[in-house]
Amino acid sequence: MKISRDRTALSPIFASLIMLAVVTLLFVPVFIWSTGLIGETQSFWEASGLIATERIVIEEANLKGGVLSCNIYVRNIGKTAIIIDNIFISSPDGSLYIYNKPNFSTDVVSVVQGDLMTITINNLGFNPKKGDTYTIKVFTTRGVGDTYQIVA
Repeated sequence: MKISRDRTALSPIFASLIMLAVVTLLFVPVFIWSTGLIGETQSFWEASGLIATERIVIEEANLKGGVLSCNIYVRNIGKTAIIIDNIFISSPDGSLYIYNKPNFSTDVVSVVQGDLMTITINNLGFNPKKGDTYTIKVFTTRGVGDTYQIVA
């Protein structure tokens, strides 16, 4: 049997097309994985952007010892609407009182830029002593907060 040496197995054009098809098929799973990863990263950066533009300031607070209540006035000075989530009041003796959403009432649910929110805690759970300094910390749902000190 004689082998002919003048025939080529594949033309260079067909070889290039086959290599392009193989690379494309291998790229599809990498593309699907990377677009899912980018989507997760994008949502992370969107949340970070909201936190970066969220700012609050406690303008005033008052503790009423006789009726065991507290009014806190919070202004939104950021660019993002806020919702107050937690309030911490610490006393000079080191006691910490935590109030979450069901334990206080607000005049509005969400506050846009520049608006003032009044938060009322009707049952403090302690009687503020006259002349003692208390620290009040207010936090939003995204963890942004402010601190205010008041003498009862």
